[in-house]
Amino acid sequence: MSLCIVCGNEIPVDDVVCPFCGAAQQSAADNSDETVTHRIVNIERGRPVVETALKKMENELLRARTDRVMVVTLIHGYGSSGKGGRIRTECRKLLDQMNSEKKINQLIVGEEFRKRTGPGKALLKRFPQLEGDCASDFSNPGVTIVVL
Repeated sequence: MSLCIVCGNEIPVDDVVCPFCGAAQQSAADNSDETVTHRIVNIERGRPVVETALKKMENELLRARTDRVMVVTLIHGYGSSGKGGRIRTECRKLLDQMNSEKKINQLIVGEEFRKRTGPGKALLKRFPQLEGDCASDFSNPGVTIVVL
């Protein structure tokens, strides 16, 4: 068994699509020397404390850059209170800082990520293969899109 890269449920290792959330899974063939355009990173899996989630985010962004991934979807959740959780808030603060320090090229908050307008449209024009990968991210306040 392996874990779904999006929802974290256990799935058979040979499944290419998660039976729980429908997300496409990376296969061993995906780990070739070619540039991978997009990676999904779930930093809220396991309900970590804020500091642990932020460390995981930093490590995963570094790993994505090393692997020559161009775009990372960070799943930080929206918070159980319905007002936006601490992980989301602190994640975005750190990403804003990384953006101002030019450690990342761009970030698009999920609630502003739209297919036909603004930065979402520009991102999809630059990386058209993301349209299918990011379908559930449009207008989703529980994610942030990071361009490395």
